[in-house]
Amino acid sequence: MDTKLNKLEQLNKKLKPPQELGGIFLPRNHQEQFVFMFVAETPSMNEPKNKSGENDNFNFDVTARDKFFQEMMTKYGVGGSYVTDIVKARDIPRRPTKAEIQKWLPFLLKEIEIIQPKAIIILGRRTYEVSFRPFVEPHIQDKDIKLDYVFHYSSRVPRKKFEQRFREVVNRMKNKK
Repeated sequence: MDTKLNKLEQLNKKLKPPQELGGIFLPRNHQEQFVFMFVAETPSMNEPKNKSGENDNFNFDVTARDKFFQEMMTKYGVGGSYVTDIVKARDIPRRPTKAEIQKWLPFLLKEIEIIQPKAIIILGRRTYEVSFRPFVEPHIQDKDIKLDYVFHYSSRVPRKKFEQRFREVVNRMKNKK
């Protein structure tokens, strides 16, 4: 496990925060685990008001919705999972271009290679269908990784519906052999 953590740390040092953000284990107070991995599309433009340093990775850990997502991770037994984005460069909220996805794809594939997750859950159905399935999935088909999506926690989907889908996907992936 320490080897994986060291490899991830070295990989993420190649990024230039705060404009480029790599993955992070969430919630921060949980032991890191490598069974589940969560993948979103692009880093949020949200920044904490009191950033402590230039190199802090605050992605997925600023808003009330970020906190809700972390509560769901804890509640359903996947706290301490690695959460990352397909594209690592922050920008105004929008769909990333094919060129942006292709530029950052080797970085994401390296994260997956290091983590060696049993399951990847994509945050957002559209992200799964438009960005993950056509660009990422073909590169990991032979790795025996379970894939599914949950609604993105910052979407307009009601929290109850998000939680229901989250619970169903996590439980199904935990129970598959």
